[in-house]
Amino acid sequence: MLVAEVTTTDLQKIRYQVESRDDIRKTRQGYEIEAADGDTAQFSEEEVESISVVEE
Repeated sequence: MLVAEVTTTDLQKIRYQVESRDDIRKTRQGYEIEAADGDTAQFSEEEVESISVVEE
């Protein structure tokens, strides 16, 4: 199982189960993550400190 970990600029960590690294996309508005359950999360570039993908 792959998990995308988003660290926001206020140092919160948010985790999303994803099916592949391709489920994380850079868009004109920022970043978009398509979770394995079908939900989509969007973040502006200013909100994101880092995004990493780990296998669990």
